[in-house]
Amino acid sequence: MPMDAPTTDGGLRLREPAESLDPRVRSLWRIEIALATAVALIVAVVVVAIVVAAADPAVAWIVLPPLAVVALGVAAAVVVPALAHRAIRFEVTPLGLAVQGGWIVRSLTIVPHSRIQSVRTTTDPLQRAFGLATVEVRTAGSAVARIPGLDDGRVAVLRSDLASMAGTGLAT
Repeated sequence: MPMDAPTTDGGLRLREPAESLDPRVRSLWRIEIALATAVALIVAVVVVAIVVAAADPAVAWIVLPPLAVVALGVAAAVVVPALAHRAIRFEVTPLGLAVQGGWIVRSLTIVPHSRIQSVRTTTDPLQRAFGLATVEVRTAGSAVARIPGLDDGRVAVLRSDLASMAGTGLAT
C-alpha cells in the first residue's frame, strides 16, 4: 500500500516510511557516544582528583562517579544506536518527504514537495570516515526534516528525487 493511500472515507492512511538508514550509522553513533563518554570520564576524574586532594582522608566512594560514567557510556553505546537506527525511517512519496523518528515519542513529519525551500547535506570528519552524511530539508517556514546516516549514493538519489519534485507537489 502506498504511504498516502486513500481510505474509504476519503482520508489518507499513512504507514511507516519504507527506507531505513545505512547500517554503518550504528557504528558511527557508537564512536560518538564513546567520545562523549571519554570527555565525561576525564571531567569526572578531574573532579575526583580535586576532591581527593582537598579531603583529609580519601574516601573510597569517590571512585563511583567515574565508574558510573563508564557504565552509562557503555550501556548507551550498546542500546542507543540500535534503537535510533530502528526508529528513524524516511521515504519520498508523491505527497512529499516523510521522516519518522523517536523511540519513546514517535513523530512523523511530512514535508510537501511544494514547500521544500532547500536541501542541505552536511558531513563532519567522523561521518566522512564512514562515507555517511546528514540531509536536512528546509521549508520557507523554517521547518527542518533531518535524515542522518545516509551513504553518499543514497544522498545523491534523495537530492535528485527531491529536486525533480520541488515546487510541484507531484511526483514526476
